[in-house]
Amino acid sequence: MRTPEGGDTMEMDALREVDMQLNEMAHEFIGKTQRHADPLKAASIHQEMIEQLSAALVQRVSVKALFMYANQWGETLKSQQLEGGNDRLLLKAKNDILERALRVKSVDYLREVVPFNTNIAQHALFSANPNGGNGQAPTTVHGVRNVYIKQTTGEVLTTYEARVMGAIQSLWFKKNVNGQPTIELKYADILAELGLTDGAANYKRVQEALTRLWNIEVTLTQYQRSKNAEYEEIALTRLIDQIVFRRKVGTPSHYQYKFEIKLPEWLVEANREGNLFDVSLILMNDLKSYLAQGLYWLVSSYPDEPAVTLELSTLAGHFHFLDDDREPIMPVYKIVERIKQACEELQTVGFIDHFEFSGKKQGLLGRFLTVTKNPVFLNAPVRSVRELNEPVQLDLFNA
Repeated sequence: MRTPEGGDTMEMDALREVDMQLNEMAHEFIGKTQRHADPLKAASIHQEMIEQLSAALVQRVSVKALFMYANQWGETLKSQQLEGGNDRLLLKAKNDILERALRVKSVDYLREVVPFNTNIAQHALFSANPNGGNGQAPTTVHGVRNVYIKQTTGEVLTTYEARVMGAIQSLWFKKNVNGQPTIELKYADILAELGLTDGAANYKRVQEALTRLWNIEVTLTQYQRSKNAEYEEIALTRLIDQIVFRRKVGTPSHYQYKFEIKLPEWLVEANREGNLFDVSLILMNDLKSYLAQGLYWLVSSYPDEPAVTLELSTLAGHFHFLDDDREPIMPVYKIVERIKQACEELQTVGFIDHFEFSGKKQGLLGRFLTVTKNPVFLNAPVRSVRELNEPVQLDLFNA
């Protein structure tokens, strides 16, 4: 099989490395599994070898290279295998090892998922353009669900604040067994949920994020108490109701690492009602751009839908690329390019299988993006960690 072509030199080298490793492992697999005539013993060794080699592949190559190889060459690998020929066994072994490796990494992402409220994800709260405001951030944001934002400083909420909010949600479920709105936390607790390193610099960033989450008032124009609520409501609220920091009496600074957070009643009630979906904060660490993080967040909020279609004008508004007059804050082609790059990032980490644009060729209105999820991530809350770890081959390429 030819090695992948196209892309920059570093990507080419990474893809060749994946192909080389797969070739070596496939030969090893064939050498060790063709010796046994007993079908039961052969099947057992077959499964054991696939697991061992796929785990080794995940360790030897980067996640980006692994999913990029699958995206670019998975279909070719599958079709060549079906065509038969002398290399059929080798190609099947490569395909089996690759599929299992992708599943292993996807399980890593889904091992620690966070239940999050759909109202927060689908209202246009978080900006993918955090440096574009400078005191001129929009106050009325038209997205999947519209929101009115009241801020005194001109600051915007970014997907970093979204991740911190996700960590708070997760810790609320873990620590507050009685469903009370107040929980006691440490900075280290939030950083652990985010998969980030402990340390003063990250403490400061978390504290700033907490302050912004409390400081900015929002009006959720299509608030739903539960997933199947009969009515939509308008909720004037904050995402955090109260934060209590502590320091010793007589000391001007040096707050303790422990503090209290009180969630607003609407969020506590919505959590009880189960208007939730699951996200992986660890996966978000592997996404470099705010827009990729935000798009992952948004698409995940449709847990039962294998494909999600959104108009580009809705997406642009949702992530604050439109002003108060709903005009683009940058050339349309740049917005489209950023959306495309975000989708490519989501392919890189394996969250989506593919994406496509449809409708009009110009502008944002009447132009649509359809994102198709990797089946592993479809309705993740229904699947237990035990089920995800079971050594069953999942045909990712034929979904």
